[in-house]
Amino acid sequence: MKKNRFIFSLFLLLSIHFFSQKKVQISYAEIRSSYKDLKTDDESALPKVIQYIQKAKSEGRKDRLIQGYRDGRQFSRVFDQKIKYADSTISASVDFGDKDEISKSYLSKGILYYFNKKKFTAALDEYLKAYEFSKSSKDEFLKNKVLYHLAIVKSHLGYYKDAKLHFEKCIVYYEAQSKIKKNYVELYNSRKAYYNTLHQLTVINRYLKNFKKSDSLSSLGYLLTNNNADFRLENAYFLKCRGISKYYRKDYVAARRDLEASLPGLTERNDFSWSSVVYFYLGKTFDAQNKEAEAIFNYKKIDSIFNVNQFILPEVTKSYNVLIDYYQGKDVKRELYYTRQLLKADSLITKDFPYLSNRLHSDYDRKTLLQEKEELEKAGNTKIRFAQVIIFVAFLVIVFFLVRYRKDQKIKKKYDQLQQRLTKESEHLKQKEEVDEVPKSPRSGLSPEIHEKIRKKIKKFEEDKAFTKLGINQKTIAKDFGTNTLYLSTYIKDNKGVTFTTYLSQLRISYITHLLNTDRDALKLNIEVLAAMCGIAARQNFSDLFYEYNRIRPADFIKKRREELGMP
Repeated sequence: MKKNRFIFSLFLLLSIHFFSQKKVQISYAEIRSSYKDLKTDDESALPKVIQYIQKAKSEGRKDRLIQGYRDGRQFSRVFDQKIKYADSTISASVDFGDKDEISKSYLSKGILYYFNKKKFTAALDEYLKAYEFSKSSKDEFLKNKVLYHLAIVKSHLGYYKDAKLHFEKCIVYYEAQSKIKKNYVELYNSRKAYYNTLHQLTVINRYLKNFKKSDSLSSLGYLLTNNNADFRLENAYFLKCRGISKYYRKDYVAARRDLEASLPGLTERNDFSWSSVVYFYLGKTFDAQNKEAEAIFNYKKIDSIFNVNQFILPEVTKSYNVLIDYYQGKDVKRELYYTRQLLKADSLITKDFPYLSNRLHSDYDRKTLLQEKEELEKAGNTKIRFAQVIIFVAFLVIVFFLVRYRKDQKIKKKYDQLQQRLTKESEHLKQKEEVDEVPKSPRSGLSPEIHEKIRKKIKKFEEDKAFTKLGINQKTIAKDFGTNTLYLSTYIKDNKGVTFTTYLSQLRISYITHLLNTDRDALKLNIEVLAAMCGIAARQNFSDLFYEYNRIRPADFIKKRREELGMP
């Protein structure tokens, strides 16, 4: 009896050991098969992901550990948890020692910062690390993916032409890859990359006012992604672009239909930045149809997104001007609130520009040029290649001078128009100085005392050119005047006919324009210095504002003025 019990116990122990061993031997593919087809951010995958990671650790499989951490990053819903998995992926990739894997890991972390939070500074830091490790890579998909995301940053900074060149290079590769038969995952990734690049080119061409090209690309993208559940987000992007295009064609009913149809796909993936653009154009569509309440509702949605995510695109900040005007004279608290929100938005937009611009130019553009130069030097030149280069260069030179000539003619026309305007302004200023200024009576609810106090402060502010000071805003100026932002914005609106932001920009650009037109020494300064001299911190912002008010870029104006004065 005891012997039988002993045999049974031994059989039971061996069985337990056998089955436990069998359980341990489950393959990586079997573990991943249970969750790999789930949607991104589906946390039900995480128990199996953790099992996959533990198996990789126990077996010392660094390559599998990288994959496990990547899966953790993909299926975690909470952003901080995604970042932790991203850092673990980088660490495992560095241990593994493969440059391509390291590059992919840095790139993926940067994409997290960009897509989930729109933190461009943090994203660029990771993209540049990815770029360094990808330079010698033979993985063309990886290299184009890095280039694509660097182009995203350039687009965000307003370097649209540079970004467009990068996107056009990427789309040639991705389009070809999307048509090659391969496994499902590779084909899906190629098509996704192609559609996203197509979307970026659609947007860039709209920003550059190439409307026909933009419409053509959005129509193509919509047809390729329509009724395809795998590319629901990408289809929403193209619907959004179609809606914006229809708004500009004044087809407001169709515009609203496309814009509203794009929202579910965008909100499902929490793409808050493009959602805010949709709400902005919905607001403009309702405005165009004189549906004020519906327009205000959509503009307020933008403010809600801004409050939650602390990010806003420059394109949609004009919604705050509408909200400020809407509540002026109706609700002082709301008017003041939206004024503060506009100031906050302007501050956030310009805050990261110097850092992003400098890093892109020093750590990417300059290094890329040096790398291309080294590759050309190594390659050498044969006589045939030399002849081909000469022919090609000659062709480029002809094309360049033809394009240059047409561009110069347009610039000259704009320059002459600006000179005529400056002459009229100078004559008007002399007449104004000869006649004593008669103070205007207040038209708003401001008391005569407050109105007169602000008038004198504004006059001194303009005479002393205090508007050229860097870092000032409506809040700091109101404090210096001994008043509040509401009274100040009300006075400016009544007496200048514009918002305070527009008033300040006009003062600065008018000052620097007249300085360039009358002071030869000013024509020797670079754009960054000129921007700082009139109180504008960001070079691109200065250039855009100069063009907005003068219809000519500062660099082109300086060039024409120097030519006119016979300066070298």
